[in-house]
Amino acid sequence: MGMNEPPLPTRAGAWPARYCPDLAREPASAQPAPGDPDWRLLRQHWLPNGPEPRFQPGWARVQWNERALRYEAVLKGRGPKNAACGLNERTWELGDICEIFFQDCGGERYLEIHVTPENQRLQLRWTPETFRAFVDGGMRDLSAPLVGDPAWLSSTARVHEDYWSVCAIIPAQSLPIRDGALRVGAVFLTAVCRYDCSTGPGFVLSSTAPLSEPSYHRRHEWDPLQLMGPV
Repeated sequence: MGMNEPPLPTRAGAWPARYCPDLAREPASAQPAPGDPDWRLLRQHWLPNGPEPRFQPGWARVQWNERALRYEAVLKGRGPKNAACGLNERTWELGDICEIFFQDCGGERYLEIHVTPENQRLQLRWTPETFRAFVDGGMRDLSAPLVGDPAWLSSTARVHEDYWSVCAIIPAQSLPIRDGALRVGAVFLTAVCRYDCSTGPGFVLSSTAPLSEPSYHRRHEWDPLQLMGPV
């Protein structure tokens, strides 16, 4: 479908990624409007009786054009911080992070990207085999999935008085998609997740995906992401 054709209807249950010609524009910097379908809440879906007392809300949305995907997140909380000082440190052990997961439907490879409040990143390109080997090895050796090129994607992070925001732009050539192209109507799998350490010792987990357990790599429970055409 070309860009001048009518947009496709949203697939039932899919997270709509809106077409945006200028992905480099200034990101959102406040709480989204209630009911905006482009934004997904980060929740603790695995807790049937509601979130734990330390839970703080967050929102995420995805936009796209033929060149890239753009993820944005707005995460409530005061004074978030992470001790990572460079690319590809073990950020999940060091403080607050926003995590982005992406996989092509029917594919095996998937991405995991961490962004800290200081805009340090962990960049991972997994297969089911490399993830199992990592877990079976005591989660010590990350060398197999690491992506060491700092230009593989771009990100920004900003800390405000009572929230912090993240923007990550992932070029099409960095995505594990079958023909390397982003098109109207394409459907992928995705999740935006969080480690929140800003309210005390330990961390509070949340995710856009309806996870039945607090485990972010449950790829079969990620949301379908549908690329929508111009309005």
